[in-house]
Amino acid sequence: MESTIIVAFITALGTIINTVISKKTNKKINNIDDINQKLDFMRNESKKDMLEHTIDADKTYLINFLSDLENGVPKTEVQIKRTYEIYERYVNNGGNSYVHDKWEEVKKKGLL
Repeated sequence: MESTIIVAFITALGTIINTVISKKTNKKINNIDDINQKLDFMRNESKKDMLEHTIDADKTYLINFLSDLENGVPKTEVQIKRTYEIYERYVNNGGNSYVHDKWEEVKKKGLL
C-alpha cells in the first residue's frame, strides 16, 4: 500500500511539474509570436518608407536631369542610359506624375 501511495505521489508531482512547464512554454511561444508580428510590422513600414524615399530621390534626379538637357547641359551616353534605368524604376515603383509629362516633352524635343 505504501508503494502505491509513493507511485501515485510521484505521478501527481510529475503531472504538476509538466503542467507548470507547459504553461511557461506556451507564454514564451506567445511572446515570440507577438515579437515576430511586431518585427513584421516594422519591416513592412520600413519597406514603405524606403520605397517613398526612392521614389522621391528618383523624381528629384529625373527633374534635374531633364532640366539640364533643356538648358543645354551636355550628357554622356552612359548618363542617358542610367537615366532611362532610373525612369523605369520610378514608373515601376508607382511614381508617375508631372515627371512623365516632362519626360515625354523632352523626348519629343529630341533631347533624350
